[in-house]
Amino acid sequence: MLKRLPRKLSKLHLHHNLYAPNCVVNRALVYHSVRNVSQTTSVESEALAKGDSTANVKHLIRKPDTSELQNTFYQRKLPEQLIKISSPHGKQLFREAMDAGQTEGFFPLTGAFASQSSPSYCGPSSLALVLNALNVDPKKIWKGAWRWYSDEMLQCCSPKEQMQKNGITFDQFACLAKCHCSVVVKRASKITYEEFLEDLKKVTATSDQHMVISFSRKTLGQTGDGHFSPIGGFHPDTNMALVLDTARFKYPSYWCSAKVLFESLMPIDKETGLSRGYFILSYDDLNPPVSLCHSQSQTATATPPLTKLERTFPSDSPPSACTSAPSINTNTKLNWSALAKVFCQKIPEDMWVEKPQTLKEVVNLVLRNIPREYSNIIGQRVTSSSMATATDTYIDVLFKDTSASPLYPIVHQAIYPSSTSEKPDSHAVFATLFLLGSPRMLYTSLPRDLQKLFDHYRSTVSSMPLVKREVDRISIEIIELTKSFCTCGKPI
Repeated sequence: MLKRLPRKLSKLHLHHNLYAPNCVVNRALVYHSVRNVSQTTSVESEALAKGDSTANVKHLIRKPDTSELQNTFYQRKLPEQLIKISSPHGKQLFREAMDAGQTEGFFPLTGAFASQSSPSYCGPSSLALVLNALNVDPKKIWKGAWRWYSDEMLQCCSPKEQMQKNGITFDQFACLAKCHCSVVVKRASKITYEEFLEDLKKVTATSDQHMVISFSRKTLGQTGDGHFSPIGGFHPDTNMALVLDTARFKYPSYWCSAKVLFESLMPIDKETGLSRGYFILSYDDLNPPVSLCHSQSQTATATPPLTKLERTFPSDSPPSACTSAPSINTNTKLNWSALAKVFCQKIPEDMWVEKPQTLKEVVNLVLRNIPREYSNIIGQRVTSSSMATATDTYIDVLFKDTSASPLYPIVHQAIYPSSTSEKPDSHAVFATLFLLGSPRMLYTSLPRDLQKLFDHYRSTVSSMPLVKREVDRISIEIIELTKSFCTCGKPI
């Protein structure tokens, strides 16, 4: 009776006399003994069963077909200057960073971590990871009955086909992030290493904010070039940052010198002609972001989704006299980058070329350049303010005070040249709030007397707290928007 072959037996360990002519070999045992060597065919098994020697059978053993694996890769080796987090040194750095309180964001990030679904999806994957870590409800079904962010869902600012082919740029990430959360955009060419270091320390000390870097892999000695990934920790004694690489199929998470990481933000992106940088992302339940993706599905004249506001100020208002004037192509997909370009380029250029001489001409010029969807954005901000204050009179007081501004009649006449109404109009109110809150950079080419008149109208809101609150909000948003997207170099 044959003894069972040892478990670790391989082809190299098979004793020749097991296959001697006088030895009866069980086919199942032979198959078991060579299973880790190759897959035997029926011809090979029959040859073994007949008692052929190993030498006679050896040439029949078929090698695995690896032709389909040519030009493919299984991970990459980390450059020596980077420290793998799972290595003894990497674990030691993590323990010390955790003791220093600089890994607070690591745990919510790893709890939501998923490798990017496509080689070009590092940007959307990084954003989806952060949004899930911030516990942001996408209000959109992922799979089955579950709502959850995945990188395939984030296609607001760039066509899906383009993202799959080329990924997204720094500006497109900023636009995409602004549709889903609060974002602070920092271009590497406009900041110092010290500022980057301070932001690393601040972000990794809390779980309410997260940093995503846009960097060049080449600077780190890695293969490839542009990449996005979130930061999971910071080691204050060595100034090393923990990069949670979203391309887990390529590189693991690793510690990298903050100085080297800052240098990796600097190389010029050939797609934009500008340096890369980083983003600080957060989420405020009381002041949720406005997605331009959603506003485009609404009608141009729709008012914000507030029952009281819709009841008091219907959306079937007369069409604006400015609609026949040149404006942004309504077939063009509106996004935050395009809107910022209106503020920092289109309106100032038109002011310079047309040289308006009256306030009415200025109002007409500005309103014809502002997409109607922006009225929805202002309206949603007002809605959020009203809900936050938990008072039914917020909208009433805001509309009443805004319509009392000396600028309101001019705006109303520009929108409705042949209509008069004693009741405040929602579109005219939102347009007035925008003009009161728009920054001075839009009007620098105006005659000095018109600039002084605008300044005077702005000063009147100081006695109206609710109007001042909304005007200040608009002003800050436009300034932040232009700082994030209006840069020198290749056009946005």
